Amino acid sequence: MALQSRETNKRRRYPVIIVASITLFTAASCFESTKTMVSLEQSGGMPKDNGLCILCHMDFDEEAITAEHISEGFTCAHCHGVSIAHMHDETMMTSPDVLYGRREVEGMCNQCHQGHKKPDAVEAFRKEWHGRKRENGRGINENSICTDCHGLHTVARR
Repeated sequence: MALQSRETNKRRRYPVIIVASITLFTAASCFESTKTMVSLEQSGGMPKDNGLCILCHMDFDEEAITAEHISEGFTCAHCHGVSIAHMHDETMMTSPDVLYGRREVEGMCNQCHQGHKKPDAVEAFRKEWHGRKRENGRGINENSICTDCHGLHTVARR
C-alpha cells in the first residue's frame, strides 16, 4: 500500500513541476524582453534583431520580406520605429511608431531600393497577372505597389 501511495504522489507532482517550469520559463522570457525594452528606451538605439516583435507577430519570423531584410541587418524598427508603447500595449490598441498607407509604401521602399532593373519585365508581369490574385491574396493591376507582389507583410485580421 505504501508503494502505491508513493507512486500516486509522484504522479500528482509531475503536473506541478511542469506548470512551475513553464511559469519560470515565461517569467524569464518576459524579464529578458523587459530588460531589452528598457535598454532601448534608455539608449534610444535600434534593436539588433526582431525578437521583441516576433513575440506577438510570430508569422513574420519566416516571412520572405522580413527574413531578407534581417539578413541585411534591417529590423522591423528600421521601418516602423522602435515602437516601445506598441510593445507595452497588451490590448493591441497602440500602433507602431510608423505605419505606411498604401500610397506611401512605394516611396518608403524606394528610400533603400532602386526601381526595378527590368521595367519591361515588370510590365509584362502586371499584364500577365492583371485582375488575378497573388498567393498573398492581393490583386494585381496597373496601380499595384511593391507589397502586392513582394511578401505578405500585413497583420492578419482577427
